[in-house]
Amino acid sequence: MCVPKSQGGMGFCDIHCFNLAMLAKQAWRLLENPDSLCATILRAKYFPDGDLLNAKLKKGSSFTWQSIMAGVNTLKHGYIWRLGNGQKIDIWEDAWIPNCANRKVITPKGQHLLSKVSDLIDPSSNRWDEDLIRQTLWPVDLQRVLAIPLPQFDMLDFVAWSHTKSG
Repeated sequence: MCVPKSQGGMGFCDIHCFNLAMLAKQAWRLLENPDSLCATILRAKYFPDGDLLNAKLKKGSSFTWQSIMAGVNTLKHGYIWRLGNGQKIDIWEDAWIPNCANRKVITPKGQHLLSKVSDLIDPSSNRWDEDLIRQTLWPVDLQRVLAIPLPQFDMLDFVAWSHTKSG
């Protein structure tokens, strides 16, 4: 399989990386098609809360689930949350800040009670609550958050691939 195509092989340079890429593709399908039969069965058994990205590998899990979790871990290296209403995105744990190396806020959580990005949005004006963000986040995070445009209409948060413009 690793023999060059010109010599009759399949031309894979690194079969392990290729396998992880295919497993990440399966994890992506579970995210994109949460109502599929496969996603429904796996969700019922392994992530009943519906949160695939934060699912844990349980002792005695099937080889299929272990493999998909390897794909999820690979996916975590490049995914980013795109902001809708902010109700699914954890301010402190999720990757949601564009133009930042790890796509997360660098401000430590400390004693803050805020947990979701929706807590940083003023519901009456559908704009960032700048005073609250100033009190909560460090200046570098403040600038990055305020640079994120909020949607004009109500939409759900979604996961995208951060390494391409099209997601």
